Amino acid sequence: MAEDARRSSDQRLRAAVESSPSGLLMIDMAGRIVLVNREVERLFGYPREELLGQSVELLVPEAARGEHPGFRTGFYHHPQVRSMGAGRELFGLRKDGTTVPVEIGLTPVVTPEGMFVLSSIVDISARKAAEEERRELEEQLRESQKLEALGTLAGGIAHDFNNILGAIIGYAELVRNELQTEDARADLAELLLFAERGRQLVQQILVFSRREVRELKPLSLVSPVSQTVKLLRATLPASVQIDAALDQALPRVLADSTSVHQVLMNLATNAAHAMPGGGHLDIRLEPFYVRDSIARANPDLREGAYVRLSVRDTGRGIDPAVRQRVFDPFFTTKGPNEGTGLGLAIVHGIMTDHKGVVRLESELGVGTKVECLFPALEQDQAELASSAEQSPQGRGERILFVEDEPGVARVGTRRLTTLGYRVVGETDPRAAVARIVEHGEDFDLLLTDFNMPHMDGLTLAQQIHAARPGLPILLTTGFVGTLEEHDLVQRGVIRLIPKPWTIEEIAVKVRQVLGDA
Repeated sequence: MAEDARRSSDQRLRAAVESSPSGLLMIDMAGRIVLVNREVERLFGYPREELLGQSVELLVPEAARGEHPGFRTGFYHHPQVRSMGAGRELFGLRKDGTTVPVEIGLTPVVTPEGMFVLSSIVDISARKAAEEERRELEEQLRESQKLEALGTLAGGIAHDFNNILGAIIGYAELVRNELQTEDARADLAELLLFAERGRQLVQQILVFSRREVRELKPLSLVSPVSQTVKLLRATLPASVQIDAALDQALPRVLADSTSVHQVLMNLATNAAHAMPGGGHLDIRLEPFYVRDSIARANPDLREGAYVRLSVRDTGRGIDPAVRQRVFDPFFTTKGPNEGTGLGLAIVHGIMTDHKGVVRLESELGVGTKVECLFPALEQDQAELASSAEQSPQGRGERILFVEDEPGVARVGTRRLTTLGYRVVGETDPRAAVARIVEHGEDFDLLLTDFNMPHMDGLTLAQQIHAARPGLPILLTTGFVGTLEEHDLVQRGVIRLIPKPWTIEEIAVKVRQVLGDA
């Protein structure tokens, strides 16, 4: 009976050892392995017959193997239940040469045959992965908070800087009509070109923070792409050779010029980073027709005409293991402090907004090619866009123009007057409300800034819409945050126009709001 009881006890003990979720491994005083369970076999990749009788250092990584016998001897001199390597990261060495992060608990076991050490080994790979994921999410949160702060800062900068640019552009346009000599006109054209670059710079910050007013309109990509190429030649390292081939006979696309500029800047900057020692950057703009076979293989494409913007570099290429993640926000293959991981994510977002597609091909050691496909407009749409480009004139309609910056208010009033409108300017939105309440029937349109003291443009629009529901309202702004369309509609706002605007842009917008009648 005693023998049966002992046998049953041994069987229960073996069953407990085998079914333990932790790896159980026992060694003798010489460090030889005398017991392992199934979890140890799984964890280290050895069948138990290969482990039994071997030195436990077989499972210790090479870097720690030299000092391990000393730790083992020290434990035998002072045996007690404790964790191994407290405060340190421990790793086990698998049969295939890879390492696995582990936690190890040591328990001395005294038997008639002498002292043994029972090690409880826990695979903490999943926990480490979860900790790393949490760390990455915390880092992403910090990046998001930085972006939010940037967006707030950008809004303040945009308001002041756009007012300055608006005055520069406005007065330059007024002077342009009075100049007689070709040289003076050429100089003024250069001034307007630089002012336009300043406007695009502000809008790029707002696009980056996703707080911009992006307006898609029919245009040829040749102009924004060629301007960006000029800027790239001045900003990229001289070791990067830029070749650009821009087909001039392109169909128009529905796009935002500043966004196109940002797409090319991001792609070219990424390409330059991939060629730290220099290389070749090839930029091409050409028509492209998507056949039915290509469309079936790419769900985001439809059969038809596109304009293809491609950027090819001769850099190091992208590892296939990470190629699928390159458009993920905050993912980057660059080193620390070399990038935010937002460049390609922004490109993808912009192309999505343009109903387009971005495709990437890369080969290690050869380079990377990124293609952006913009859907081409139909011929009748392009002709309609061409006719709309001519600045439509006013017919004497009266406009109440509200702008808190006096200089911008003066030049804006003059520009609208040159278009054939009768304009009354106000710098105080409260005075504008009073004027509408008293003389509302005298006006055909309200054109108001958004960011103003005492009352913002939306509040002004709401009060004037209540006083005179039928009055069309056009809101001009350089920064509107997360303004929702239904909020605009409820306040009577029919159109938005980004600041600073050109005389051609405001002419089209005002005419659209007032109609042809």
